[in-house]
This record gives sequence, structure tokens and C-alpha cells, in this order.
Amino acid sequence: MDKQQQPEKKKRDLGLIMAIIAITINLVTVSIYIYQARIMSKQQELAAWPYLEWRSIYNEADGMSLIVRNNGIGPALVKNTEMRLSGEIMVNQDSLFIQLLGTTRFPHLVGNIENRVLPAGESVKLIQIKDGEYAEKVFHYMLDRNFEFDICFESIYGDRWKCKGLEVIEGGC
Repeated sequence: MDKQQQPEKKKRDLGLIMAIIAITINLVTVSIYIYQARIMSKQQELAAWPYLEWRSIYNEADGMSLIVRNNGIGPALVKNTEMRLSGEIMVNQDSLFIQLLGTTRFPHLVGNIENRVLPAGESVKLIQIKDGEYAEKVFHYMLDRNFEFDICFESIYGDRWKCKGLEVIEGGC
């Protein structure tokens, strides 16, 4: 009987070893699939990554502009904006001009980007002043009075950033 039990025991041991190997292979395979799924998810998010920047530009020929551009590869959903002059929050662009010049009655264009989608590669002129005299005044007043402009935006996946000119802060909103 001993001789019959040994082959059965060897078969059981071999079966146990094969089962352990099969389970190990399955665990490794599942781990690889989970890792690949995470990589693919991250790639999808990066394929829709917005990157907003703003800058104010002044030259005598074209006047002064405040331009917001999406330099990312996905659309930017603009949630809110905040302008400050010498630390004081401006309710809207017109209040900015009242603070700078004492009036809104001068030739200028004012746009708004709050609650808008800015497609990748697109830009918006928020402020445009073509009149040379006013353009120079506004540009220098903005510099002298520490003009700040924050734009909170997010990707289509809900990731949030705050743009402070050419600086972008992740999750800053």
C-alpha cells in the first residue's frame, strides 16, 4: 500500500505546485492589467490637459491688450476670475478702469471669460485699447498699482488650476 500512496501523494504535490504556479501567473497578469489601465487613464487626462496663461501687451502701434491663451492640448473650462489692483478686488473690468482712469468713457474693448470654454490653442482679448494715449496710461497704471489677475479653470476631467499670468498653480482654486 505504501507504493500506491506514494504516486498519489506525488500527484497531489504536483497538482498543488501547478495550482500555486497558475494562481501566481494570474495575480501577475491582473496586476499588469491594472497598471496598464492606470497608465491609459492618465494618458486620457493628459490628452485633455488645458494650460491657461495671460499677459498684458503694450506697443505704440497696436495699443494695449490683455490676452488669455490656452496653450494646453485640451479645452479649459473657466470657472471664475478675480482682478486686483493694489490688493483691492475689482468687481468687473469697468471698475478697473474707474480705478485707473476715473472713467469708463474712453475707447476700449472689454470681454469676459468666466463660465466659458476656451478651446486648446485659442486666445481671447479681455481688454483692448487702441487709442495710444489711453493704452499707455492704462498699461503703466496697471504696472504701478500691482495689477493681479487670477483665473481658475479646470479640465474636462475636473482637475483644477489657477493661472496667475504665466504662472499656473495646480489645484489653486
